[in-house]
Amino acid sequence: MPSLSHRVLLAGLALCLSAPVYAQSWPQRPVSVVVPQPAGNSPDVLCRVIAEKLSRALGQQFVVENRPGAGSTVAADIAAKSAPDGYTVLISDSSVVTMAPHLYKSLPYDPFRDLAPVTLAVVVPMWLVANPSVPANSIAELVALAKSREQPMPYASSGNGSIHHITMERFKTETGTDFAHVPYKGAGQSVPALIAGDVLLGFVGYPAAASAMKSGRLKVLAFSLARRSTLTPDIPTVSETVAPGFDMSAPLGVFVAARTPREIVATLSATVNDAVRAPDVVERMAAIGMEPVGSSPERYEKILHEDYERMGSLIRRIGMRLD
Repeated sequence: MPSLSHRVLLAGLALCLSAPVYAQSWPQRPVSVVVPQPAGNSPDVLCRVIAEKLSRALGQQFVVENRPGAGSTVAADIAAKSAPDGYTVLISDSSVVTMAPHLYKSLPYDPFRDLAPVTLAVVVPMWLVANPSVPANSIAELVALAKSREQPMPYASSGNGSIHHITMERFKTETGTDFAHVPYKGAGQSVPALIAGDVLLGFVGYPAAASAMKSGRLKVLAFSLARRSTLTPDIPTVSETVAPGFDMSAPLGVFVAARTPREIVATLSATVNDAVRAPDVVERMAAIGMEPVGSSPERYEKILHEDYERMGSLIRRIGMRLD
């Protein structure tokens, strides 16, 4: 019979061997991919592309489940309360961690305790557009016009607390202007309202507004990132014109439940990064204004903490609450 020391040694060896075997065996069954957006919009389409790539790479089906609601926090809560085994994956804008805690009095999950970051997959920038009736042909002219008016011009967003709302509120703060917020239920409502002149301006994503931007039904004044877009190289950034340092986008990241084995997180991170950097995916994203990133879990966690502080400061400054 083995001695006690031998039994301890064998037990330790078994533990050392079990972790990589567990990681290599994942996934052994279909994986649920929870997405906060409704089916059919651009982030949902991207999530389905990523899910398809993961299915092929890892040999199991990654099945997209659309769970919209409460500013993406419904989907985040599902992932946060799931078993920490890698079989529930959340693909969501980072706001479920960086903005929601500042916007809501309480959340059903703790963003840093209950969710484990996997990778920052892509960023989704925006363009500042205006109805052609607005007598401003540049962002500098828009700022001057806004300051000269007694009544603020109405602007559209995709909903209270949306990245479009937060971005315009930051723009107002940094340029000393005032615009009246008109929230809509998504870009499917806000962009037609902009074209019709029901509202006069707003930050919009490329897929929803590309046709109107190209045809002149919407006037394009500026780009939200600090550097210009390859889609609209002639359009200046907000940062280079009226608000130095302005840099806003909707980051789309991947999360799992906290305490998911590190080996599974690492495997998922590497596979998602490969997916978003694949030439066919890069080409498809470029056509709809999305830009691939890909990061380590550690790097994404650092970004989330930095953005949590930055967004918290902005939200407190503008006094925004959703409850």
